[in-house]
Amino acid sequence: MRIGVSVGQRRVRNQFDKGTIEMKKLSTVLTALAALTLSVPAAQAAEVSGNVTLASDYSFRGWSQTSRDPAIQGGFDLGFESGLYVGTWASNVNFGASDSGDVASMEWDLYLGWSGEIADGIELDVQAIHFQYPGDTDLNYQEVYVGLGLGDFSLGVYYSPAYLAVSGETFFYPHAGYSMTVSEEITLDFGVGLNIAKSDDFFGEDNEYIDYSATANMPLGGINIGIGIVGTTIDDSACDRDCEARVMVSLSKDL
Repeated sequence: MRIGVSVGQRRVRNQFDKGTIEMKKLSTVLTALAALTLSVPAAQAAEVSGNVTLASDYSFRGWSQTSRDPAIQGGFDLGFESGLYVGTWASNVNFGASDSGDVASMEWDLYLGWSGEIADGIELDVQAIHFQYPGDTDLNYQEVYVGLGLGDFSLGVYYSPAYLAVSGETFFYPHAGYSMTVSEEITLDFGVGLNIAKSDDFFGEDNEYIDYSATANMPLGGINIGIGIVGTTIDDSACDRDCEARVMVSLSKDL
C-alpha cells in the first residue's frame, strides 16, 4: 500500500542486501502463518470467507494507489473458534517505474491475527501484516495493529518499523471509526486517522497529516454499493491530485 513518498526515500536499502532481507521477512511471515494454523486443534471448526471488489480508485490512508484509476480487489480469510484468523488480500496498483526500472502492478498482503471479546461489549483485534509487491520486492514492508471495537465505534493504531520499505522510518497511525445505521439496509461509515512518520519531510514537507473518509453503503441485488468521499489535509500541489478530496464508488460481493 504505497503513498506519496519520493523515489529516493524508497530506495535507501543496500542493493546487495535487499533480496536477502525481504526473503527472510516473507519467510518469517509465512512460517508464522503455518505454525499458528497448524497449532489449532483439528476438532476446532474453521470458517472460510471471501470478498471481491471493483472500485473507482484504490485509496490507502487518503492516497490513491492507482493514480486514480479503477481497482479490482479481493481476499480470503480463514477464521477459527479460538479467534485466530489468517488471510490474504490483493489489488492492482500503479506507482510507475522505480529508479531501478522495476514496476509493481499488484499489492499482495498476508496477515494473521486474533480477535475476540475481552470485556462486555469490548472487542480486541491484534494483527500482523506483510505487504508485498510482486515485480518490485524492494517495496515490501510490515506493520502490526492493535484495535478495539466499542459498539459502533472503533479505535486502533498501526505501527511499522520501516514504513513503506524505508529503513529506520518508524510510523504510527492512530485512527477512529464510527458506523451509523440509517435504515435496515443503509449504513454510513466515518473514519479519520493521523499519519505520523519519523522524518520531518516524509510526506512532502511534513512528517504528519490527517486522512478522512465518509461512505454510504447499501445492498442491491446481492451486491454492496459504496459511495463516499476520501481526502487528506495535505496540500493538493504536493501529491499530484493523488491525495486531494475525491468521490469514490465501489461494488463488492461476499463469497
